[in-house]
Amino acid sequence: MAKPGEYTMRAFMNRKMDLSQAEAVADLIASSSEAAHKVAMHQMRGGFSAELKVLREELVHFASLIELELDFSEEDVEFADRSQLITLINRILTTINRLIGSFELGNVIKEGVQVAIIGEPNAGKSTLLNAFLNEDRAIVSDIAGTTRDTVEDELVIEGIKYRFVDTAGIRETTDTIENLGIERTMQKAEQADVVMFLFDAATYTSERLKKEISELKSRKSDLEDRLILVANKTDKTTESVATKFADFNAVSISAKEKTGIDELKEKLTEFVNLSALEEDQTIVTNTRHIEALNGAKNSLKEVLTGFEKQMPSDLVAIDIRRALFHLGEITGEITTDDLLGNIFSKFCIGK
Repeated sequence: MAKPGEYTMRAFMNRKMDLSQAEAVADLIASSSEAAHKVAMHQMRGGFSAELKVLREELVHFASLIELELDFSEEDVEFADRSQLITLINRILTTINRLIGSFELGNVIKEGVQVAIIGEPNAGKSTLLNAFLNEDRAIVSDIAGTTRDTVEDELVIEGIKYRFVDTAGIRETTDTIENLGIERTMQKAEQADVVMFLFDAATYTSERLKKEISELKSRKSDLEDRLILVANKTDKTTESVATKFADFNAVSISAKEKTGIDELKEKLTEFVNLSALEEDQTIVTNTRHIEALNGAKNSLKEVLTGFEKQMPSDLVAIDIRRALFHLGEITGEITTDDLLGNIFSKFCIGK
């Protein structure tokens, strides 16, 4: 019987693809959005591998020269130009930092953007979730406090997966079950990538909205950078919402009438920087790769520190070997049976 990932593992063992390409096969199978599919294809075609190969080859060249110096340690000669090596290491660190920085976008592409929909009871949170999904996913009722636990579902917008969480309404209550729901609401708001605060445009005042935003920010200091204000129930008021809440840059919608939903979706896409994806840059999506890149980064910093402190060549060579080891871990030039077993065990049978 075929084992999980057996055919992809055979391709790796027979040098038809490297380990990062093999992992991309699993990512491609699991991809649930256009962006995730594109990133997996780029990696499977060797985009990430090619970038690492160039870095590793240049570093190997200098490492071999330093190793050669160790054979002539008594003659006190230098084969490796230290200034050129420092320039190379700084260039490699720039590339590694860019790859590490891409993980934030990569994680969003792979796992999706978590959006918490919060607000008072009867603000229209469940109606909004249903409007997004075009189906009756959440129970809608005029009774305040209908949603007592979180309701989650996914939607792909502009090639990116969004995971919407409809939460319990925030209010003062003596109901034990409802209070548990409100507690979960605040937990979801803290964990979410984007927080969508929904309020009734017909009943809210500018002062009340300002007060509630202040209370939310007191719970989570970085909330402002990921907060979208949504003025709902615009169909129930004749006032100009844009004028009434001019200081808040709120998106005006009617979840019931499904108006303003497209504008709200556009607002959501502003939270994802897709320029790297559009330029076909390498985007790291794998936690194992990030750990290896951080290991290489730290080792290369140790090399620079060694040069500053004029440490012996044999100690500098150890740090260069460590950097090469970590870069080799990504592509599979450095592997262990445990590592391979862990990676391929997550594949489907065969594949």
